[in-house]
Amino acid sequence: MKDYIRILNYQPHTVSKEFIADPNRGLNTFFSFHPLTEVRQKLHLLLRAWLRQVNVYAEPSDISAMLLFQEQLIEFMEVSYVKGVKDGYLPKPVNHPKN
Repeated sequence: MKDYIRILNYQPHTVSKEFIADPNRGLNTFFSFHPLTEVRQKLHLLLRAWLRQVNVYAEPSDISAMLLFQEQLIEFMEVSYVKGVKDGYLPKPVNHPKN
C-alpha cells in the first residue's frame, strides 16, 4: 500500500487509505452515489458549463481537447462499472443481459 500512497503523493489526492487498500470498495461507493447514467449527464453538463465560460476565449484546440477528455472520462467510468459488475462487487443492472 505504501507504493500506491507514494505514487498518489506526486499529485494532490483525497483518496482514503481504505480505498487504496480496497479500490473495489471505492468504485462501489462512487457508483452507489452516482449511477452511470447520471455520471454521463453530469459530465455533459460540466462540459457545457465550461464551454459557456470560455466561449469567447477558447482556442479550437482547447475545445477539441476538452471534448476528447469528456469522451475518454465517460469511457473510463463505463469500463470501471463493467469491471465492478464482472468482479461481483457492483450489482447487475435490471436490464443486464444474461450469459
